[in-house]
Amino acid sequence: MANTDVKKPTPKKLGGYLVVSSGAINTAVEKQIASYAKGEPVKPLGELLISQGVITRAELENSLRNQRIARLAGCPIFASLTQADLAALSKHFRETSVAPGEQFIMQGEEDPTLYIIASGLVEVFRINNEGKEISIAKVGMGEPIGEMGYFSGGVRTACVRALEPTQLLRANYDDLTNYFENVPRVALAFTEVVEHRRKELERITSNA
Repeated sequence: MANTDVKKPTPKKLGGYLVVSSGAINTAVEKQIASYAKGEPVKPLGELLISQGVITRAELENSLRNQRIARLAGCPIFASLTQADLAALSKHFRETSVAPGEQFIMQGEEDPTLYIIASGLVEVFRINNEGKEISIAKVGMGEPIGEMGYFSGGVRTACVRALEPTQLLRANYDDLTNYFENVPRVALAFTEVVEHRRKELERITSNA
């Protein structure tokens, strides 16, 4: 699973992977905005296009797969993988969305999941013994979240919440073990990220 010199794709919005007119996409986006304004559940763009008969389910799934591959290529942990390896890896990840203010990782809870920020911004923070929040970092697109739990049995060492509308890729640790332990470049990159986050956490909490 060595890297190649082939240029990795740059992540785009889903519409960039669909063979549809800009008019169809604009119509779907307008429906999303209208639903949001009415306080109604907002359907994903792809689901709206399917309901309108613009694309098929198979076309949506293919577009999501290509977008997922590009997003994984932009994560420093997996940047060394080839396109073929990224395509295989992408099968373990699924998309999920979180709203501003929503907390999706809870300190002390068990959650054996690695997240990658596809778009948006999140804040990592800890709760000290007095119940006070201590901000650790703000993390954006392409960065992994929840990596430290891999070495602590999935138990979370901090909390994470979205600061703005955020899309995430998520996968279970068990599905990634082969990459983290048997693919040298991925293992090294993963270890470097974990070590950097650990030192940053120690530095901030010791000064709090």
